[in-house]
Amino acid sequence: MGNGIDKQKVFLIAVIIVLLIAFALELKYIEFILGTMTYSEEERCELLCMEKNQIGYLSRNVCYCKEGVEFEKRWRCFYGTEFHEGGVYQDRFNTSSVRNIAVSSVVKYENPNTYATKVFAIYNEVAKRIFYVSDPRKDEYIANPDETWDVRGGDCDDFSLLLASLYEAIDIDASIVEVHNRTYGHVFLILHIEQDLNTFLRDYKQLLEKYTPYYGSRPINLMFFEETKERCDLINDNLEKENNLPNFYLVVESTTEDYAGSHDPAEGTETIRFINVGP
Repeated sequence: MGNGIDKQKVFLIAVIIVLLIAFALELKYIEFILGTMTYSEEERCELLCMEKNQIGYLSRNVCYCKEGVEFEKRWRCFYGTEFHEGGVYQDRFNTSSVRNIAVSSVVKYENPNTYATKVFAIYNEVAKRIFYVSDPRKDEYIANPDETWDVRGGDCDDFSLLLASLYEAIDIDASIVEVHNRTYGHVFLILHIEQDLNTFLRDYKQLLEKYTPYYGSRPINLMFFEETKERCDLINDNLEKENNLPNFYLVVESTTEDYAGSHDPAEGTETIRFINVGP
């Protein structure tokens, strides 16, 4: 009889302890909410995750805590490469028709005049709005940038021309890239980032951490263009040693998968052609 009563007491004490802990945690959360009432949801999420030594990511008013992003650099260096004239892309290229779209996209974010914000904002805006729709067979129609934006769809060359026009409208030099193998052809673009690599990656990493679900090791695909093989060897050596570089090209997959720089569409192709489209 005595043992039964003792067990009941132990159980009741355990229940009381659990309830007290839950109450204390609830009080702590209420205290946190009251102390941050003047903060935005994003700021509150950041503070909440900071206590766990993690990064806050707010999506649809739900706060997620995650690890940071670390870029894994992947690159190609070309030497003696010719950039061709724009041709059919140049005929359709137009910045004036999409400049307002470009500007309104970047001002949604902090530091809108930085390379990282421009790259991130434009790509994100196009990814949310435009859907991939292939052209009919044997029809290689290339739409004007504003047409692609209005109809909310297009294939890889339409995507590329729209992205190039948007980036050029806010002063980022964009070039079209055509790649082919025996059964496949694709178009994407590269952006000339006239800023040192480390600064860009630091700023870009912060944007991915704050506004996307990505975390952990993530690829970033780069290109470099030099006059000689020796210069390319020097670029390779510097990158392998994690040295900084004064400027570079960011590879941008045209069909807006993941984030700008996440893919290398030239992988597995046999020919590659670089095309100037801007002024």
